[in-house]
Amino acid sequence: METDTEQYAGVAPGPEAPPEHEAPRTTGVTVEIVMDSFRVNGELFAPGVPRRLVDILNSNDMTYFIMNSGTLDDPLNPDADTRSFDVIQLDRSGILFAIPRGEVHKPDPFEVVRKKRIPSTVVLPGYEATGHLHLMPEADPKLVPIVSDHHFVPFTDVTVTADKGRSQVWREPLLIINMGRALFYGKKPASEEG
Repeated sequence: METDTEQYAGVAPGPEAPPEHEAPRTTGVTVEIVMDSFRVNGELFAPGVPRRLVDILNSNDMTYFIMNSGTLDDPLNPDADTRSFDVIQLDRSGILFAIPRGEVHKPDPFEVVRKKRIPSTVVLPGYEATGHLHLMPEADPKLVPIVSDHHFVPFTDVTVTADKGRSQVWREPLLIINMGRALFYGKKPASEEG
């Protein structure tokens, strides 16, 4: 009896061992977070693929956020000391608003939902923000709960006024507002919409 011992050319080797388990990817977003009396600048991390800052803030089910590094200072006092930290935990309810700094992640075109711009003003402790809230086209601002909502909501083309003994005014293209901290929301009259 003859046994064939020849190797066939071009035959793929047997299956390889599966790759080792990889830790979940994390992506960082450079952000400025304004609280009642302080500002935190640093990198906010979230697991998975890059996402918009508003999505990172709204998808966190915990009562706090973690930053791996950053600084703490007083946004209205340029003479105040800036302190640096390796690890930062931020109470979700302490955040008034967040401002993306650096590269802004653009959503996939298939994820974009058409919305209408509503000229609006929001008052937060120590701050007023006037810009555009974005709602679904059929949404009526009288019927949509906006104030005291637990979500972070993007406002665009924003003028921020801070009043801490002296008024400071600046513009931001995008502000992510913690509506759980909003004291007032107002839609501008149609006659003032521009």
